[in-house]
Amino acid sequence: MFEKYMIYDDGFRNVEKNGEIIGFQIGVRITYYRGVVLAVIGDFEVTVDGTLYTKNQMTFTVNGNTYKFSEMIGKTDEHWDFGDVAYLTVLLPGGLAQGEHEVEVMERIRVVYGLMDMLMPNIATWKKKLTLVENYKLPPSIKRGVSLYSYQQEYYLRKMDLEDCIKAVADLGADGIEIISEAMIPNFPNPPQGWVDQWFTLMDKYHTVPVCYDAFMDGQIYENKFITDDEAVEVMERDIRLAARLGFKYMRVLCAVPLRIIERALPCAEKYNVVMGIEVHSPFKLGTPWLDEYVDFIKRTGTKHFGIIPDFGIFVEKAVRILERKHIRNGATPEIVDFISKCYSERKSAEETLEIVKTMNPNQEDFYWAKEAFTYTYCDLELLAQYIPYIIHIHGKIYEMEDGREVSIPYDKIIKVLKDNNWKGYINTEYEGQRHYHDIPEWDVDSVDQVRQHHEMLKKYIQE
Repeated sequence: MFEKYMIYDDGFRNVEKNGEIIGFQIGVRITYYRGVVLAVIGDFEVTVDGTLYTKNQMTFTVNGNTYKFSEMIGKTDEHWDFGDVAYLTVLLPGGLAQGEHEVEVMERIRVVYGLMDMLMPNIATWKKKLTLVENYKLPPSIKRGVSLYSYQQEYYLRKMDLEDCIKAVADLGADGIEIISEAMIPNFPNPPQGWVDQWFTLMDKYHTVPVCYDAFMDGQIYENKFITDDEAVEVMERDIRLAARLGFKYMRVLCAVPLRIIERALPCAEKYNVVMGIEVHSPFKLGTPWLDEYVDFIKRTGTKHFGIIPDFGIFVEKAVRILERKHIRNGATPEIVDFISKCYSERKSAEETLEIVKTMNPNQEDFYWAKEAFTYTYCDLELLAQYIPYIIHIHGKIYEMEDGREVSIPYDKIIKVLKDNNWKGYINTEYEGQRHYHDIPEWDVDSVDQVRQHHEMLKKYIQE
């Protein structure tokens, strides 16, 4: 129907990734008279100067999201809108030579009206001469965002309002927004429609997107009495509906929510197309029966509406320095603090460390640090690669930035694992250092600057 306009004149270019040409790209429009979900896109073929490339050699990018054709099978939550340009990226090391090329594209859309066996495929082919334009640098598969939790102190003191927080994210060149539901949503869980409208106005104004909604669950409304499973499911479904109302794709689920509750809430998540993610947060770890129960559920059901959200606080390689300093301010012995931190870094056990500390003439504050230092977690980075297929979102924890690095967490090594395993998604900064300075009345940390430093580091390691 629209064959003449199928090939987009300005979309023919080589594609560069990490300084290397990995292939070439062609912009295409749908030739059918309406838009379609990706599930009914049957086939594409591209021929350049007589050389044929099939869909197994290319990816399809629409609405800023890139898929292999195998990933589009059954995919109904992404729509290729009528008249919008999508991009076929053909993987060809070195790309095409500069200059004019003869390009032919075949597009097949699987059209079946209703429930009758009436296959009426929309097959279109068009050929034209195109000149290769300048290279297109592929955006990183790892995207940057911020949990507004990072600005909690400024928001709490009303030094920043919601718009200030969102603007601060945009000023970083980032676009992913994560919100702490009960901290920033007025009249939770029933915000007025005017506030919801303003939320979307701010998203448009600052070119940001809702990425993750952090849900909570008060398990004991009455002292010493847990809520029932029915009540817990009701809370989960309430948050799913609100997350969807605000445009969030993902919803963080607390690590203390059992699988049986998640399983019962899954139909609601499917209905509202919200992906729940169990947070892997210290003291929980990767490679444990606790986490593997959730992963086994994903494998068993094949669900696309549940995954895991690791918090990088599970990769605390060195003892958290700002806490060392806090305990010293409170009277801990510097030499004993250093010894405890050294034991943590050497992966000695808390019990082994404590027995030695008892022989060092410790004071009470030394014992406090010996206990707190080991409440943090370090997971072997080799484990991270094993969980890549199930990671839907990441909390980029920071406690303290200095000289372009996070003092306690090896971001360079972590991001290398993510990149080597082709993980794609958002790392949302979660700054948690501000609370450890509250014992100094005359001084406050600059949360906005700490987050800024974190994003400069992320850009370096992501190679943005």
